[in-house]
Amino acid sequence: MRGVALFSLLVAMAGPSFAQSGVTVTVDGAVARPGSDVYPAGARLSAPALAAGVSPDAYLLGAAWLQPALQRDQLRLRAGLEYELGAIRRQAMAKGQEDLSIGAAAFQRWFARLPVTGRRTLSALDPFRLEVTPADNWPVHDGDRLFYPTRPQDIRVVGAVNEPCRLPQVGFRDARDYLKDCPVSKAADPNMIFVVQPDGAVFQQNIALWNRDAPRVLAPGAWIYVPFDNKAIAGAADDDFNHDIAAFLATQLLNDEGTH
Repeated sequence: MRGVALFSLLVAMAGPSFAQSGVTVTVDGAVARPGSDVYPAGARLSAPALAAGVSPDAYLLGAAWLQPALQRDQLRLRAGLEYELGAIRRQAMAKGQEDLSIGAAAFQRWFARLPVTGRRTLSALDPFRLEVTPADNWPVHDGDRLFYPTRPQDIRVVGAVNEPCRLPQVGFRDARDYLKDCPVSKAADPNMIFVVQPDGAVFQQNIALWNRDAPRVLAPGAWIYVPFDNKAIAGAADDDFNHDIAAFLATQLLNDEGTH
């Protein structure tokens, strides 16, 4: 029996006024007992995580905490970035920058299909770690969802590339080395890429000979976002455009049905 079964029974007996003090949280993915349950107001992440029975096969680094309250801001971010991609395309067409115009249009179509998830990035969701680390054991809210993916075997390369790529993840391979297997377009920024790790951490990695950073290893399920040339898009997009694209990619889920 789920750890909250008794609470649910009390809710049913006590009537609507008591039910309002509870929060409904869904847990799915690689768990023994997926589904939604009602928890007392003020319940912490560890309660639904432990009750669901997270599988040993779950990929905890890519586990996601989804909050409906974050969806509005993420929807606005996606809409703003789509608008800027359109502005980049129009400016590039006016300047005769064919590679940038084509690349921005293709990426805009791809980007527009990404779901707004409400994921709160950089959240620790290991049930046993949550029990012993109060600072990570945040309160849950009504409508929250915890998703535990299985371990992926690849990384994704998107952005100013000829075609989006899924490539096998190779241990200790530097992020920039994956670009050998996923050619960048002429519209790419020559100086940097963005790495998005499965927990949602975003890093800028400098890749040119004059500014090259130390190697950065990718975890399974990571993204590489190849940014559009900052100089070429100036005037059509703000200075944070490429970083904001990477930040939105950080909200995406691993192995979730219905995502790209």
